Amino acid sequence: MLKNIKFKFFKWMLRELENTRREINHTRECTIGNSTTLAAEAKVENLARGKERVVIGNNTYIRGHLLTYGHGGKINIGDWCYVGEGTKIWSMDSISIGNRVLISHNVNIHDGTAHSPIPDERHAQFKAIITSGHPKNVDALPGIKSKAIIIEDDVWINFGVTVLRGVRIGKGSIIAAGAIVTQDIPPGTIFMNKVTPVIYEV
Repeated sequence: MLKNIKFKFFKWMLRELENTRREINHTRECTIGNSTTLAAEAKVENLARGKERVVIGNNTYIRGHLLTYGHGGKINIGDWCYVGEGTKIWSMDSISIGNRVLISHNVNIHDGTAHSPIPDERHAQFKAIITSGHPKNVDALPGIKSKAIIIEDDVWINFGVTVLRGVRIGKGSIIAAGAIVTQDIPPGTIFMNKVTPVIYEV
């Protein structure tokens, strides 16, 4: 009798721990396709609310952080994609990622400027976020700009890349490690930033 009670309690505890883990790491406000995995380190914060604002296709594996802002944003990730650990995909406008896209670790994809360039506005926005949470209305965010990002099918984005607002990356392109993408990339292109090494004698 006692063993049976302990077993039931143990099963209940495991179920509650799993539910708590899911609640902490993944907001329920998203749409997930068949055979898609949100790994333990993944995080989905859909502050804009509505399951249609974060849509992940079939057979995709997410290890990074997906976020929509309180005043808006939309993230759409296709089928058979990978989002690496430490990667942040944050939207206040729209980020569309095609099928079979591989996004490596520690990549930043942001479709907005996040803060005003004017110090007083920037401080007021920061203070409001800390004290009241993300604003629900774009009028409360003067000086902030956003523009949609489109990443087409079969793109490979390497380690440590930054993709900024308004960019389209064409089908089958490869973005080299550490690149900063601020312009459209044509299909079938390898894109890298020029790096000039400086070597000094010790």
